[in-house]
Amino acid sequence: MAEKNPLDILRKEHDKVLVLLDRLEKEIENKADIKKDLIALEKEFEKHSLNKEEKVLFPELEKFMPREGGPTGMMISEHKDLSSSIKNLKDALKQGKERIEEIGNHIIQLLRQHIDKENNILFMMADMHLDDKQKKTILEKFKKIDSK
Repeated sequence: MAEKNPLDILRKEHDKVLVLLDRLEKEIENKADIKKDLIALEKEFEKHSLNKEEKVLFPELEKFMPREGGPTGMMISEHKDLSSSIKNLKDALKQGKERIEEIGNHIIQLLRQHIDKENNILFMMADMHLDDKQKKTILEKFKKIDSK
């Protein structure tokens, strides 16, 4: 059965990312090859955070809460940090730099905290304020993103 609430979809996608983060953490600890999981994380991050959240969900939320100084502004700031950190980790992997562990652990810690804030604060606020029409519109836009 298709999802009726776009926030449930985002939570399920967060669960996938948390599994990826667990794998990355073990790979970093064991000095294993993390390239495959980093690529998977980057793709999921782009689809989920940069497209579904920033381009679809956040504009709807910003109809009733400000971006500047508000929770969506904070999430976008963290998305920028994560995008930059993912790029830095990819560069470090190519160059065999020592900072792989440091950057990888930063991504893992920040993203776990970020997901917790979205799941337990932002999405709960969104659920209280978004009406059924807005949720349907968001779902339709999510389907377009998923079909790409």
